[in-house]
Amino acid sequence: MDFLEAVVLAVVQGLTEWLPISSEGVASLLMLNFFGKSLTEAIYISAWLHTGTLLAAIVYFWGDIKAILKNLPNYVRNPNETEGYSGLTRFLLVSTITTVIIAAPIVFFMLESFNFSGGAAMGLIGLLLIITGLLQKFVKRSAVISERPGFLDALIAGGVQAFAVFPGLSRSGLTTSALLLRKHDPEFALKLSFLMSIPAVLIAEIGLILTHRIAFDVFSLTAIGVSFLLGLLTLSSLLRIAERVNFGYFCIFLGMLSLSAFFI
Repeated sequence: MDFLEAVVLAVVQGLTEWLPISSEGVASLLMLNFFGKSLTEAIYISAWLHTGTLLAAIVYFWGDIKAILKNLPNYVRNPNETEGYSGLTRFLLVSTITTVIIAAPIVFFMLESFNFSGGAAMGLIGLLLIITGLLQKFVKRSAVISERPGFLDALIAGGVQAFAVFPGLSRSGLTTSALLLRKHDPEFALKLSFLMSIPAVLIAEIGLILTHRIAFDVFSLTAIGVSFLLGLLTLSSLLRIAERVNFGYFCIFLGMLSLSAFFI
């Protein structure tokens, strides 16, 4: 990235991460159309942009994170406990492990083959955006039955989160929809979605650095700083919007627009 790319993409990340519209998909479309990146390059840069919003999420959810860390000794002594923060700890552990097991082979063996751009890349992102939109459109907010996340909830949510490495599949959209299908409260489902993103994204960023898939320079640091500041400023308000607005139609429209590039 150069300075302009870093700032523009960081602004997009800071604004779209909290909405179920695939910030990675939107950023990748920008990079394909205006910054001359291949789809593989766009995916890695999009993943790196999540570092800033990861830090913003840590600040915003620090009360819960602090309580989880404080409760860890109790969880270690009573790993089968499902109440309170022990249950939340188990959910985060299981969902994170599930995500890593599924996502790691995708990242290391599939994404390198996405080294193409143009209509094919646009079409792929468009198709995945349409899938994201249809999922949100048809998942109904039904009566709440589950009061706390269980083991199966963690497996399902962690599994679908792994596929968000593909641009166009919204991580929050997939995980929140999965938890809604499991009869969780919408507000609680959204909170769980972002809490489970913290360890998963942290592991992903460490992987990007260790495998040299991102240039660790002043421009990548600029992107982190801008996305962090903007993400922190917009997180609360955009989460409230995400709770109330169904973004399915937006994803479908953007997806159809992108998919049309494949046929032009």
